[in-house]
Amino acid sequence: MPSNSKTLAVFGQPGVGKKTLVGSLLYKCGMDLSLLQQLESSGTRKYVDIVPFFEQHKLAKTFYAPSTTITIVNGKTPDLVIWVVDASALDRGASSPDELASLISHKDIEPKEKLLILVNKMDETESSEDVFEAISSSFKSIDLDSTYTIPASALRGDNLLEAPSVPWANTGPTIMQALG
Repeated sequence: MPSNSKTLAVFGQPGVGKKTLVGSLLYKCGMDLSLLQQLESSGTRKYVDIVPFFEQHKLAKTFYAPSTTITIVNGKTPDLVIWVVDASALDRGASSPDELASLISHKDIEPKEKLLILVNKMDETESSEDVFEAISSSFKSIDLDSTYTIPASALRGDNLLEAPSVPWANTGPTIMQALG
């Protein structure tokens, strides 16, 4: 892989929005016009359906960040890792910090550069700062050098490329800034 390229793995429990996040990143930051036309002519209309489309056509899941090209991989030692948590779940992802800590301690996930904890589906909590803070504080035990906790909505694109309109959520980087 060229030196200006990085790898990214996306993890999290089932139903947290991993495919929606990847589909959104690919759609917004990784498609040329011919691929976009092919996607639309296939009837693919939802972000969650973009990943299966790429897999079916054996396409590399690659997108562009500000300073690099990022390829999504299924590996345990990528350059970047996004751990996705569902803010709208009844338990607010209560078991997620323990699962992530276990995967890291057993070396099942070893990001070379950064770990992003993405608190997804914030739109379903009315962008509640209290919900975000509760989930964010539950990950304090994860002790890696470069860790960011980011509120977002992969489906709506909130905090993906641009800062959200909610003032409290504008203090940190967007997903794209953190990846780049």
